[in-house]
Amino acid sequence: MKKLILSAGIAMALAFGGAASAGDEVTGGASDYEAVKELIWSKEQSIYAGRGQGDFMPYLQSTATGYSAWPPHVAKPNSVRDIEAAVDAMKAFNQEKLALEFVGFVLNGETAIIYYQTHMTVSADGRAVDERYETTHTWTQEDGEWKVLGGMARKTPER
Repeated sequence: MKKLILSAGIAMALAFGGAASAGDEVTGGASDYEAVKELIWSKEQSIYAGRGQGDFMPYLQSTATGYSAWPPHVAKPNSVRDIEAAVDAMKAFNQEKLALEFVGFVLNGETAIIYYQTHMTVSADGRAVDERYETTHTWTQEDGEWKVLGGMARKTPER
């Protein structure tokens, strides 16, 4: 049971986006791209900082209406209800250590997609690991804030 909860939590965490913050609206023409990229990347990093402490609330706070994402350890995409079900259980899994690497970003109006990789060296339950993942999140503007609408994560394939 512990392994199932841990796997589900890690999987959800890899598929969810950044922490919400009021006043995310960015305006200014050509500077929009860089400003939105930095804002969303910052949100992604703050989510993983919380996750490393067993805090999944930032995921809930950052999801858009209709959210769905597909973590690498589950057979089908998750919903907000799946995150809600894991929040309390994941508090005990607070030892994760990982590094994030930005890969790419696109912006089209009120929609953005960010691509990044993670390298986990300590799992949430404290085990030493060497796991690498590739993640993409689709963000949208909702009520003036950037929110995660969906995403997908996978173990990095051999190349």
